[in-house]
Amino acid sequence: MTYARLIESHSLAPMDPLDDLEPLLDLVGDARVVAIGESSHHVREFYLLRHRLLRLLVERLGFTVYALEAPFTDAHTVDAWVRGGPGTVEQVASAGIDHGMGDCREMHDLLRWMREHERPLRFAGCLAGTPRTALRAVAAYMKDADPDAHLLADRAFRLAGGEREVPTMKAMLDHARRPIEAQDELTVAISRLLARMETMAGYQRGQGRAAEHTAAFQHLRNAWYLDHGGRDLNGRGLAVGTACLDAFGAESVLRLVEDGARVVVATHNTHIRKTVIEHEGDFGLFPQGYHLAQALGPDYVSIAATSLGGRTSAGRVAPEHPLGFEAVDVELPELAPGSVETLFDGRAPLAVADLRGLDPEAFTRIRMLDYFMDVPVVRAYDAVACVPETRSVEVC
Repeated sequence: MTYARLIESHSLAPMDPLDDLEPLLDLVGDARVVAIGESSHHVREFYLLRHRLLRLLVERLGFTVYALEAPFTDAHTVDAWVRGGPGTVEQVASAGIDHGMGDCREMHDLLRWMREHERPLRFAGCLAGTPRTALRAVAAYMKDADPDAHLLADRAFRLAGGEREVPTMKAMLDHARRPIEAQDELTVAISRLLARMETMAGYQRGQGRAAEHTAAFQHLRNAWYLDHGGRDLNGRGLAVGTACLDAFGAESVLRLVEDGARVVVATHNTHIRKTVIEHEGDFGLFPQGYHLAQALGPDYVSIAATSLGGRTSAGRVAPEHPLGFEAVDVELPELAPGSVETLFDGRAPLAVADLRGLDPEAFTRIRMLDYFMDVPVVRAYDAVACVPETRSVEVC
């Protein structure tokens, strides 16, 4: 039998006392980045779990940034609100968090807590959002900073969809159905813009626009990564799944670390794993967590999140749906042999298993949506957080 140190909490409520979770601080140590996963999006208990662990990391270890699986450019709207900006939490969460993941009370409560916290906190998106949104920010920068290139930036923005407000998944599906010549035209325009911004970096620094240029360049790399990621996912690139999107996610987090932040990353279990994805047909190849582990070593801690049973939200690609996919409420299957979930007995509202020191081959599966994914769990994650049951979140 395999034994792991279990840290059990009496509550899943975000604002309940945190003392029983203090043993987790030893696991985190001086890490600069802690990733907290989930086996599926749109699950109520995973929102609560992340809020509770975020509180622990902020209040006991001084973490400063919450980086969600949200579009990089659009998430700036949420960050501005967290820092005291205008609007309502419902408005900014809907505008700045894609795939409907911001449209629930649990996310609103987390954002309100961040805004009201006595020490300033930041919100960031670590997902490549639509090229249209990112290129709009680039064109706005170039209008004054680089007028000669502004027409090219504006053309790229128009090629990416212009002013149409389209969610990321829907935009990628729509783009895949466009003629190949139109897809190539956008790719060429983005590539030319990248070369232009690289060339102009020294000049813009000399003009006192270094910060603005760096910010615009980040938006442009968002568009570049997503454009190539779309090609990969649509069968016109390399067979690497979401590798481009994961690379951008890691890059955006590492920039925050370079600026002195300690970052809590909140994204899917698949993205936060520290190992390459070896099984044909699985997403990612090189997950975000793999890049972070390679760059940060022990300064990156990965905590997967799962459950023993209940129901979950399984996303299904739906090209005609306004979001490009639909979330379907389904029942979770029984525990599978070799799954890490068999470590837990379900008596505590929240339990975290410290996997350090276990046999690397001890567990070979973990929940993924409404099935079990093959993964070398002990090598992929430092810990696994588990709740007894889950259910799909109620959309506001």
